[in-house]
Amino acid sequence: MTRTPRLRNHLHNIPQHVQSLTERLRSARPASISRKTVVYAGAGIALAGVTGATAAAAFPGQTASAASAQAVTRAAHAAPAAKHTDAAKQAPADHNAAPAKKAPAKKAPAKHNPAAHHAETWAAVKRIVASRTFPKPDHGQLPARDQLIPVARSGPQTYLPMTGARWDNAKTIVRQAIDQHMGLRSAVIAVATSMQESGLLNLNYGDRDSLGLFQQRPSCGWGSAAQIQHPAYAAKAFLHALHGYQSSNPAWAHQPLWQSAQGVQASGFPSAYAKWEAQAAHLVASVAKQLV
Repeated sequence: MTRTPRLRNHLHNIPQHVQSLTERLRSARPASISRKTVVYAGAGIALAGVTGATAAAAFPGQTASAASAQAVTRAAHAAPAAKHTDAAKQAPADHNAAPAKKAPAKKAPAKHNPAAHHAETWAAVKRIVASRTFPKPDHGQLPARDQLIPVARSGPQTYLPMTGARWDNAKTIVRQAIDQHMGLRSAVIAVATSMQESGLLNLNYGDRDSLGLFQQRPSCGWGSAAQIQHPAYAAKAFLHALHGYQSSNPAWAHQPLWQSAQGVQASGFPSAYAKWEAQAAHLVASVAKQLV
């Protein structure tokens, strides 16, 4: 018989060999091999049988049986890979994985309580403001320089109608007094002086060349006309001169208000400053509360 008829007969018998081998695998498979693996192996054997036959036809020196045996070995090794691939698809979620971060919850803004702020007593306000003066007062009674009215007022009092401009100028004077560590009493003296000199207004006119809140004169060395008409500058200049008077008069805080004012202004009406003391003290107290 020639090779061609033998090859044809062998190809004809391949399906029976494949079926017989598949049945043996099914009956002899270990418990750990799944039905799906056996099916994969059977399919691989069938494919190997065809491939082996084709190879036998191409290479007459190698029989189809040998090629089939090699294919079975390859199919057996390939089957676990298919099992692992299928298991990977069914793998449970990793419970140790880091949880997704949640966006931080927005905190509600703190509510402002005006009532609590205005509940401050004037005694507490005085102490807070006084703590910014120099030297700092001891515990207990505030020293005279840090009291609004440390001595009895002199004579009857009078009042100015308060406007926005006057209020702003009073705030400027008080701020300058505290910033220069001069205390509440110096602020009262300065405000009362401005009330007498200009009605607490930043005037661009006055007697001779007098200008501004304190009617300071450029010709007397208080500064230029433009500087004097700047409220913060005018207040600072007055307080600087007042500090010079206080340095040469250690008991100044126990003197009447008009005496300290006159020591700076050298007015023709020295006692005229006294009538503004009560309103000046009230303005300083009101402004100081806003600085807390």
